[in-house]
Amino acid sequence: MARRKQMTDTLKGQISNEEREQRQQHEEKLKGISPLKENPPYWLSTMAKNEWVRIYPHIIELPISELDRTLLAMYCNSYAQYRQALEDVAAEGQVVFEVNSKGFEVKKKNPSIEIMMQMSKEIRAIAGQLGLALDARLRLVGLGEESEDDDIFEAMRQDDDD
Repeated sequence: MARRKQMTDTLKGQISNEEREQRQQHEEKLKGISPLKENPPYWLSTMAKNEWVRIYPHIIELPISELDRTLLAMYCNSYAQYRQALEDVAAEGQVVFEVNSKGFEVKKKNPSIEIMMQMSKEIRAIAGQLGLALDARLRLVGLGEESEDDDIFEAMRQDDDD
């Protein structure tokens, strides 16, 4: 799998001046894209809008634009659905009782637990794309790309230079 793109300023290793210049030109084009607007989409629920307002001051510091608006709205919507399911589990419990076709009461897992699991996966996936998760932010600033193999080879190269 290919590595994720990294900002030129945070790039480690050697690249040619030509490649560095080309990367910087691409990054400049990204800066011309309109910034993310502060107001959340009208169609979000109140809880999702509250999440938008909560994270907006932090997310505008990341390289995010109006093009990412729908993705952020999906994150906020998933967060709201997760919270609603969480409230349902808190009120109803993890187990609910239903009457089956024979008239007997049967114990079943609360369907809201499945919703919570699905929304938590969705939240984690979108958070990674938007830079809301720690490891995603580290990748954005170039700290998450190093691996132990890179460190070993770098150490060996340093030893050879001495």
